[in-house]
Amino acid sequence: MKKILLAAMILFAALNGYSQEKESSIEVRGIAKIDREVESYLIDFAIIDELREDDGKKTYEDIKKAFFAQAKAAGFEESRFKEDKMGYQTLQYYREGSLYTFETRSKEELLKVAKLANGVVVNIISTRSKFKPVKDSKKLYETAFSDSKEKAASIAKAINRKLGAAITVTDLSSPEPGSEENLTYRPVTDQYYYLSVKFLIE
Repeated sequence: MKKILLAAMILFAALNGYSQEKESSIEVRGIAKIDREVESYLIDFAIIDELREDDGKKTYEDIKKAFFAQAKAAGFEESRFKEDKMGYQTLQYYREGSLYTFETRSKEELLKVAKLANGVVVNIISTRSKFKPVKDSKKLYETAFSDSKEKAASIAKAINRKLGAAITVTDLSSPEPGSEENLTYRPVTDQYYYLSVKFLIE
């Protein structure tokens, strides 16, 4: 009796496996556009000692003092520039200097402060945008899944089949992009959340 039951179980498992192999499916990618709102803009200045060939050129301290005097005249206090000595070392200028980051929510201030660079001893090293957290992540999931279902239904219809249930869902990207990006402040218009969904077809 035990042998009969064992044989029946093996036969059932084999038939079930064969049936699963014969199941048809469609796998598509669903997308949802991520709406991002800028929190602030950042601009990095490198203040660098001149290449000194004689005693007539300014020291780094003189250059820095002149920069912040110019900044104050433009309406920006020195406290608004955050120093990053380690960041400066990674630039490998091999001259005395430092890196300063200015942050603002105003594009007008951004344009105004950028004019402090002179391309010689005060250079703009990078520009970045800091973004607010993505709103309503749940809506992203729902939109991406709906998009995948619509695509799969269209494919199923094109091959005269009926769309069945979703059997696997794979998250292809994080709904929370990086909080900062080096985008030279250009508008973010092409960021999306992706899902890969496999549907049965009948």
